[in-house]
Amino acid sequence: MLIGQFHRLDGNKAVGIDRVTKAAYGENLDENVMSLVKRIRRGTYQPKPARIMEIPKEDGSKRPLAISCVEDKLVQLAVSDILSRIYEPLFLPCSYGFHPGLNCHDALKALQQQTFRNWKGAIVEIDIRHYFNTIPHTELMELLRRKISDRRFLRLIEVLITAPVIAGKQSSSNEQGCPQGSILSPILANIYLHHVIDKWFDEISRSSLRGRVKMVRYADDMIFTFQFQREAERFYNVLPKRLNKYGLALHEDKSQLLPAGHSAALKACQSGERLPTFNFLGFTCYWGTTRNGYWRLKFTSRKDRFAAKLKGLRDFLWKNLNSDKRQTLNTVISVVRGWVNYHGISDNQRRVGQFIHQSRRIIFRWFNRKSGRRRLTWEKLALILKMLGYPAKWKTRSLFQAR
Repeated sequence: MLIGQFHRLDGNKAVGIDRVTKAAYGENLDENVMSLVKRIRRGTYQPKPARIMEIPKEDGSKRPLAISCVEDKLVQLAVSDILSRIYEPLFLPCSYGFHPGLNCHDALKALQQQTFRNWKGAIVEIDIRHYFNTIPHTELMELLRRKISDRRFLRLIEVLITAPVIAGKQSSSNEQGCPQGSILSPILANIYLHHVIDKWFDEISRSSLRGRVKMVRYADDMIFTFQFQREAERFYNVLPKRLNKYGLALHEDKSQLLPAGHSAALKACQSGERLPTFNFLGFTCYWGTTRNGYWRLKFTSRKDRFAAKLKGLRDFLWKNLNSDKRQTLNTVISVVRGWVNYHGISDNQRRVGQFIHQSRRIIFRWFNRKSGRRRLTWEKLALILKMLGYPAKWKTRSLFQAR
């Protein structure tokens, strides 16, 4: 199994502190794997410290990412696969993050359908403060013991989540949390929220809350929809206590209770206002009208991330003024194509068109800046980009068709 997992590893990812690449580890794959298996069975396996890299977030803070060594990634991938086989049949339909056959578009589609049914309801948007880095190990291991009895396997999980990390030049043990970047973090984060939020919300929605009550969760991003605003208020008041019980904290600045539905949007429009917007999975969610005049939830790419992506493309091109043009453009086109494939959904065609146009303008300026004088015309650029497969058109993914 470990040899099979090795071939699944991405060899282009950053290397750990030992600087060993996938190719180097694979030169003596059988010997390395047999040595690893013996250490795991004897209980002497100890992962090397993970290197922490910090990447900036939209609010000015930084998100720490853990970069493990190849051998440790191999063990994490194997453990993650075993846990997925155990827990995937148990996860509820409201969870969409890191599950086979599900993606962000499925979560957006479910959210749109839920809000359209509640004409005079409410939405609760939830953000957990530093979720991945604050998952308490004691509570997590206790939840795992409810389903798993193999002590050696549980011990291996505990060894992996408490592996030391290196920030700067200082090494320290990881006493809480499952750092993002670790292959094991997504499944453990899903297991924890499955018990803390999903099952609990499913129970109280049947026993304590009136009307249609649903939720959509993608990892730690959660939206709850209610038919009646009074029920949303009750839930919003009790949720912080539930999170605190399991060592988590509500991010009050990023969490809110909002009116929602056709009637609420129509009433706001008649008074010259609009219902408040909120963000979910890289999109700004707002209320707009359908062709028949009904109000429904729509999605558009977030302005801050839209501008940040264009700035990133501009900075990349300017750093590669003296690099090979074709290779540099292929990288840019790959990024643009990925952005368009994700953001090309219903109601967002205009923003996608703007992104393609602005990225072409950036490439045009880069070409003429690189040559020192304006020799490239728009017609020549269009031919070059067409030859390289620049996405001038895209297929809009509908959020109305059934899966």
